[in-house]
Amino acid sequence: MDDEPRAVLLLRNLLTPEGYQILTAHSGAEALAVALRELPDVVLLDVMMPDMDGLEVCTKLRCDARLAQVPILLLTALDDRDSLLKGIAAGADDFISKPYDHTELRARLRTITRLNRFRQLYEDSARLEAAVTHAPYGVVITELDGRILQQNAAYTRLLAANRPDTQNFYAHLPPDTAQSLRGEIERKPDGGAPFETPLACALNPATVVEISGTLVPWKGRRMVHFMIRDLTEKKQLEQQLLHSQRIELLGQLAGSAIHDVNNLLTVIGSSAQLLEMKQGADLQRHLGTIMNATQRGVSMLRQLLMFARGEDGALESVNPAGVTAEVAHMVAETFGKFYTVTYATAEYLPSVLVDPTQIHQIVMNLCVNARDAMPQGGLLTINVDRRTVAAGVRAVMGDLPVPGDYVAISVRDSGTGIPPAVLPKLFDPFFTTKPKGQGTGLGLATVIRLVRRHKGFVTLETEMGRGTCFACYFPVDPSGAV
Repeated sequence: MDDEPRAVLLLRNLLTPEGYQILTAHSGAEALAVALRELPDVVLLDVMMPDMDGLEVCTKLRCDARLAQVPILLLTALDDRDSLLKGIAAGADDFISKPYDHTELRARLRTITRLNRFRQLYEDSARLEAAVTHAPYGVVITELDGRILQQNAAYTRLLAANRPDTQNFYAHLPPDTAQSLRGEIERKPDGGAPFETPLACALNPATVVEISGTLVPWKGRRMVHFMIRDLTEKKQLEQQLLHSQRIELLGQLAGSAIHDVNNLLTVIGSSAQLLEMKQGADLQRHLGTIMNATQRGVSMLRQLLMFARGEDGALESVNPAGVTAEVAHMVAETFGKFYTVTYATAEYLPSVLVDPTQIHQIVMNLCVNARDAMPQGGLLTINVDRRTVAAGVRAVMGDLPVPGDYVAISVRDSGTGIPPAVLPKLFDPFFTTKPKGQGTGLGLATVIRLVRRHKGFVTLETEMGRGTCFACYFPVDPSGAV
């Protein structure tokens, strides 16, 4: 800013060859307008101006938060102490006396611009460091081999105070998880799927975390940026929800189970009376009836007990047809005469790595939903077969299935179908279309959670008035027998 055109031209000719883009103003008001519009990197102000002097312009610039840190140089013929103090009070960073030395002007401008760049970089770095330090999730930066360069407080709080004195992040994880995570990062530098794993050296032994890692290029070498989310509370809440949902289903089945057990006891009692009265011509037949009825009752109660205590157990390499057949037999016995239950399975099914109790729970949930979709009765079909999944298969909840071989368990009903308006919320926890008091809305939320735990996915086919089919896909266990 200078009201003398020749002074402005001189500054332009001096500074343009240095790589500066020059914005000019010939009055204080114009200087303020240009500065607020363009937000310059440095401001040169002539002190002696007719309408608004450089000191006043400097004061007004410092009142705007966007310009509070921009370097300001005062160009002045006044070099007395009072003038300098006034300039400092107005917010100036430096002074250049007129007539100024051209070399000195360029050097001072270059220096103050560089210092301001360093200040901006420092502030940016400090803001980023503060954001990482106070982030609610853990942040760890390591070398490619896992050696820790930096970790924030949120991650440190997860660790036990008496943990082994190691500076390698992978040593904080179970060995198999560490190996898989490192391989995933090398295969997918931009970040693959998050890993859900226990933390081997956690303060709380029950700690479960979700870890995602991304390669970061830095000065010719590669670092890894890890984000760690504590899932412990979330997992505990999921277990409570599963327990609540399991109790709900158990209550729905209890009435039918009690009715069937009562029928079995009637058969046993009648046969025992005939034996006591010696009115049966064939005693062995009566004894056989008693034994069969007793075995059926024991089997039914055993299935109910297995379902009731279902928790996240160890995964086993099993043929899922056996568990699914138990559910099919159970629903056929308990759903009533208005429901026809059919079960089919392919021969030579491969093994899958599953928790049998949770497979039982998945299929039971789908069967109960199917029954509710057929209030007047209907056909319920349960099928188990092997399927090869190609890329592009559409699954629910945005899942992207990995192409390969799967065992699919499908449950199809001949009921009312699912309205299109309901589909987006179908797997949300606590969402239900049933009347109040007749459902918690946890059935399908449980299904999707348990299927994902087994690294599988769910597909859905439905048509209004023609029924619905849910298919749960479980990846074939490569080490299992066919």
